Amino acid sequence: MKNKTIHINEQVPADYKNMSISEAQHFDRQVRQNFMPAIISTARQIIEDYGILEGICVEVGCGTALFAIELCRRSHLKIYALENVKAIYEIADMNIEKEGLKDRIIPVLGNAYNLPFESQFADFIVSRGSYHCWKDKARVFKEIYRVMKKGGIGFVGGGFGRYVSEEETARMKSLRDRSLGEDARVYSSPGELKKLILEAGISDSRVIHDKAGLWAEIRK
Repeated sequence: MKNKTIHINEQVPADYKNMSISEAQHFDRQVRQNFMPAIISTARQIIEDYGILEGICVEVGCGTALFAIELCRRSHLKIYALENVKAIYEIADMNIEKEGLKDRIIPVLGNAYNLPFESQFADFIVSRGSYHCWKDKARVFKEIYRVMKKGGIGFVGGGFGRYVSEEETARMKSLRDRSLGEDARVYSSPGELKKLILEAGISDSRVIHDKAGLWAEIRK
């Protein structure tokens, strides 16, 4: 990652594999200052659409756990928040502890290609905004499907939720697209997402592409 100052209205770091703790703290502040409306909106949308109020949830690519915290506040879920980058994982752990949610949100250091959970472990699996990071996307979908319980639901993709104003959506989309560059294209490519799900051998799914973003809904 290049060492440079990233201003609030410029972009949020997209390449954070080698972040230090101080850089991860900066990343956390940037997300809070720029994307909290999307986090709140998407958590509300999930609860209203699926009525998932209890059971086990896995979040794949939790970042600094801001979404896991918001989802936890709105439900009775026990959430396993998976993050691949150690510095980000450590900030997530701190955020969970600050919120007094250590008994309900368990930070897990691991990667999406080999999810560290038994088969049929989770009632609900969500991945918000990490889809673009996966080089082998079909493999991650296979892992998500493996970890889902029968009757479980997976919700994977990216977007800002339907409860955000058009102005806020446009602002966040512009910032996201500048931050991700070419990688942002995956969030406006529903055909590519459908192909990946089929490649993963998942038959019960649908792709949602609307104001709320681009999402794959997977059922087992």
